[in-house]
Amino acid sequence: MASTLIELSHIISSSVAAVDARCKALSRTYPNLNNPANSEEDESLAHDTEIVSVTNIVLAAAAQLIASVQLPSRAILDTSRSASASHMCRSQILTSSQFVLSAAMSAISESATAEIIREAGPQGCHINEIGKKNGVDPLKIGRLLRPLASQHIFREVSPGVFAHNRRSILLDTGKSSKEILAKRYHGAQGMSALVELNADECFKAASYIKDVVVHPTPEPTSALSRAFNYSGNLFNWYGRPENKIRFRRFGMAMDVTRKFELDSPTLKGACYRRFNWAALPPKTLVVDVGGGVGSTALEIARIHPHLRFLVQDLEEVTLEGKEFWAREHPTALTNGTIAFQAHNFLSPQPVADAGVFLVRAVLHNWAHSNAYQILTHLRAAAQPTTRLVLLERIVPFVCGEDGGDGAYAHIPGAVPATAQEPLLANLGVMMPYLMDIQARSLHLAEKNRSLTGGCHWKLLREAGWDIEHVYRSRPGMLDQIVAQPI
Repeated sequence: MASTLIELSHIISSSVAAVDARCKALSRTYPNLNNPANSEEDESLAHDTEIVSVTNIVLAAAAQLIASVQLPSRAILDTSRSASASHMCRSQILTSSQFVLSAAMSAISESATAEIIREAGPQGCHINEIGKKNGVDPLKIGRLLRPLASQHIFREVSPGVFAHNRRSILLDTGKSSKEILAKRYHGAQGMSALVELNADECFKAASYIKDVVVHPTPEPTSALSRAFNYSGNLFNWYGRPENKIRFRRFGMAMDVTRKFELDSPTLKGACYRRFNWAALPPKTLVVDVGGGVGSTALEIARIHPHLRFLVQDLEEVTLEGKEFWAREHPTALTNGTIAFQAHNFLSPQPVADAGVFLVRAVLHNWAHSNAYQILTHLRAAAQPTTRLVLLERIVPFVCGEDGGDGAYAHIPGAVPATAQEPLLANLGVMMPYLMDIQARSLHLAEKNRSLTGGCHWKLLREAGWDIEHVYRSRPGMLDQIVAQPI
């Protein structure tokens, strides 16, 4: 694989050199990306026959190089959200049609195509055989798989025959295709639940973002409310009888997100590799607030068995959590390592002896007033030695940032590293901004927050918490903020 990476990089460098040589031969300058007033003569270079031929090679090689080095889970997530068109598409025209890939991936996931291809073995499976098993028109299957294979998700090994690669295998639930077609979202593995979540309620809500931003109603509504014609918040909507499968899928999708941080057995996730869990005294109680089925607590418990965990969520979720732990770590239920508590985090926190309050991917779902309410309830229940471990995306500024006039420059990790020129200071990573827009489309006034600008730092200070350390994650992953009571 290393030789393939080097070969791709040589193709890029030699092709760019060819573009430069052609420009010099024409005594012209290639258009500057940062100059909105390039001359028509310079802009015309991008349409020169020889240059177009070479830049097509640059785009193809760059896209394949990105596909080769990018984490498979990130690629699947980006494609399901139609998020990485600038990285993946060979033509700028395709960026406006990137949503089609999201729709294609969702159809492939829901039709058990990934499982059927896996069952056929490494040689792949013909679309006719896929159609026989899932009842879908083979020609339609091929039309869905080819654009994905062009983005290095699946491989077309011969005409009409498709096989898995390291990206597409993440769509495989690990169950038989018959099970998937008969009964969905019951202990399935892989990213199918997240892919279908993104292509269903997230996708449909996103189409109404323009309406809620440009044409707001007197009574504010979310894009999701407009898309599905209902009033109320996301979680009330999930509580409707017709959304029972969607709610179960949502829970599974949230569980899948923790696996983005565990792509390698030697790379521990954001929650496990920063805050010093090992230094906590034996039997320290970690309260996972809004912890779902307890998947985050499970990963910490496996690495730090000396701790105790209490997972708080809605009652129906805690029942699923007990089933989840019974499958994944049954002894923890019997030896007192894990317990569950039905609790609404918008109400006062009932636990007063927590060593750590763990809050993962919760605050971005709530407006400032609600997030403040959650944090103040935790502060009221905290002891002087209690720590708050907050996992959220910290939205960076594209231009980079300083220390906020010294307000938080002293906090380790608060000021992010800046990429070298001519790269964008944020490396052009789209995930934090896309997640911010997605949060706004699903909810009414929620957002992912920056550290400055009246966001994480100010919110925590107002709620009685003082940030003592910020741990930045890989681009697009959850960051970690550790705070202590003021």
